[in-house]
Amino acid sequence: MITNRILLIMLPVLVLPLIPVQIVSTLLLGLGVSLTFGLLLLPISLIWMGLLFPMVGLSWVCHKVPALRDVIGIVFVPWVIVAYIFVGLMPSMGEIEDRAAKLMLCESWPFTWQFWQFLSRKIDADPSSVDFHEVVNRVSRRDPIKQRVLVRVAAGQQLDPDT
Repeated sequence: MITNRILLIMLPVLVLPLIPVQIVSTLLLGLGVSLTFGLLLLPISLIWMGLLFPMVGLSWVCHKVPALRDVIGIVFVPWVIVAYIFVGLMPSMGEIEDRAAKLMLCESWPFTWQFWQFLSRKIDADPSSVDFHEVVNRVSRRDPIKQRVLVRVAAGQQLDPDT
C-alpha cells in the first residue's frame, strides 16, 4: 500500500530530529503529571483522543469503501504524523506497552480501524499461526516491545502497565 510506504519513509526522517526534544518533553511533562497528581494526564488524553478518533473513523470509511483508501490515506498522512509525534513526545508514565500500541495505531494507517479492532479483541488471532507471525513482524518492525504487545493482545492478556 502506497500510504504505508510513505509513512515508512517519512516517520523516521521527521521523528529523528525530535529525539532531543522528546527527552526534555517527557521529563517536563512527567514532572508536571507527578506534581498535579495525574491531573495533567486528562488534557493529554483528550488531545490523543482528538487525534485518534478521526484516524479510526476515516480508517473505517476506507474499510467500507476500499476505493477511497489511497486518496484518504495520502491526504491524511500529515494528521497521522502529528499523532505519531504527539505520542512520542508525551510521557508514557511507565506504560511502555500502551505507548507502543498507540504508535502501532499510527503506523498501521489507513488500516487503523482493523488494528483498533485487533487491540480491542474484536478480531481473534491465533498466535501459533504463520500468518499471525508475519503480521507481528510487519507491524512491529521487529521491535521486541511491539511484538510483546501484539502477542499479549492476541492471547487475550491485558497490557502490563508496569513494563
